[in-house]
Amino acid sequence: MSFEPRVPIPQKGASLMVAFRAHSKNMLVIGDNAVAASRVLSCLEADAHVYIIANCTQLCPELEYRLDHHQITWLSTYLEPSTLDRIQFDMAFITNSTVTTEQLDKFRRRRIPINVADHPELSDFFMTSTYRDKALQVAISTNGQASKLATRIRRELTAQLPPHLGDAIERVGVLRKKVRQLDPSRNSSVRRMTWLAQISEYWSMERLAKLTDRDMDELLDVYHHDEGYESTETPPSPPLVRRHSTKTTGTISLVGAGTGDPDLLTVAALKAINKADLVLADKIVPAPILALIPPTTPLKIARKFPGNADAAQHEFNEIALKAVQDGQHVVRLKQGDPFLFGRGGEEVLFFRKHQIVPRIVPGISSTVAASLAVGIPLTHRTVASQFLVTTGTGAASSRAPLPRFDRWRTDVFLMSVHRLRALTTDLMTTQAYPEDVPCAVVERASCKDQRVVWAPLKRIADLMDAVGSQPPGLLVVGHAVNVLKAENKASEGVAAHLMTDSGLPPFTTSTLDNGSTVFDVSKLNQNLLALHDPEQVF
Repeated sequence: MSFEPRVPIPQKGASLMVAFRAHSKNMLVIGDNAVAASRVLSCLEADAHVYIIANCTQLCPELEYRLDHHQITWLSTYLEPSTLDRIQFDMAFITNSTVTTEQLDKFRRRRIPINVADHPELSDFFMTSTYRDKALQVAISTNGQASKLATRIRRELTAQLPPHLGDAIERVGVLRKKVRQLDPSRNSSVRRMTWLAQISEYWSMERLAKLTDRDMDELLDVYHHDEGYESTETPPSPPLVRRHSTKTTGTISLVGAGTGDPDLLTVAALKAINKADLVLADKIVPAPILALIPPTTPLKIARKFPGNADAAQHEFNEIALKAVQDGQHVVRLKQGDPFLFGRGGEEVLFFRKHQIVPRIVPGISSTVAASLAVGIPLTHRTVASQFLVTTGTGAASSRAPLPRFDRWRTDVFLMSVHRLRALTTDLMTTQAYPEDVPCAVVERASCKDQRVVWAPLKRIADLMDAVGSQPPGLLVVGHAVNVLKAENKASEGVAAHLMTDSGLPPFTTSTLDNGSTVFDVSKLNQNLLALHDPEQVF
């Protein structure tokens, strides 16, 4: 039997959404009203050359102003036969109330795309309701069906966007150019993409927007040497030394940040964060948790890349030691629980050598909570009487010792998604795991964009290749994966939750007065598959 890859099913009737580079292109606007002025503004913002055909005595004030200030070029009152032959136009916008078939034919014979206001059936393309913040543009289209509603949708969507997006995009754009100059080889494109993707994923928008040239130079130095950490902001002010007659030693707290939802952070963890003079955070600690850190508290985020975790760990230990010796209260903020593959024990031993005893603040571990968040019980009577937690990656990204398959056990593999295909192959070929045993990759558990990708073991790597990864994530293997799965769920798929027919978490439902149940999709990121890089700019 030939292998059939999993491919998305096209949903017909869409428009092709692109960001058209109109720099120095010739755009023609026919009309003298406010709609024409709006089209002109859009073209001018895209750095196009704009020509208008209109009655100069009836121009709206905005068009009259632009004509007087030589921002646009007036051609004639009516469309003349020679105009389209004399100037090569790239697009045309017709906004007046009268348009003839003869006019449309003139444009189409010359393959000039046209937009006719209020006539979607005559248009080759539609205008969108657009939000702009510097380089960021968000366009909403209803495909010509409800343009006024598109404006409201755009307004409501953009009201939920975090601040400083435009600044963040500009700074990351500068960083991208710098790293391309540092490492221009085509063979390094994947490395550059992975490095920039991690920074874009783990840093908050506010901190990205504040990237200084010095921050970038430090980041590029880390990229060049493939190891270490990076500060997320300009260097902190001098360490706070307690005002005592003699120098006092500070404290170090190993704090579990939980799974990512701030509501699941323990009270003890929050108190430790608020009292800290310095926070050293894992790179996978989600932005909502980092947002709880007071803005005046210096924050450093680990820059661990495959193959250099040991160097980054050593660097963080030394920073923490110096800060503690200077009298600061340091929080080492670790995703999940500090002692479940969090190297917390190693840090305790390190500080013990320097006569310092860290305080331990446990955190909710993803080993249990991630599965629960998407509707997978790790144990279930008659299905799984035990569960095992292990790692999918050994030292220096090597192969880790793997367990033998047990029909009555659920296995949770941390640090496994980045080498999923090699791991699942090893499980099937060397550890007697059946090819059809259910498994699931759980990503960003308890966050607004949590996702579960499930399939038989032999298919999970192919499915993840198709939909892309959204770290952090873990792999769950065992028959418990299917125990609570909704009946309408197929043997493989992608959703935010397994237990509900809709695929939405149960907490997003609400009951109307008539007794019916509806889903509040505003509380969940529905874009579960769009994880590729459409701009291909790396």
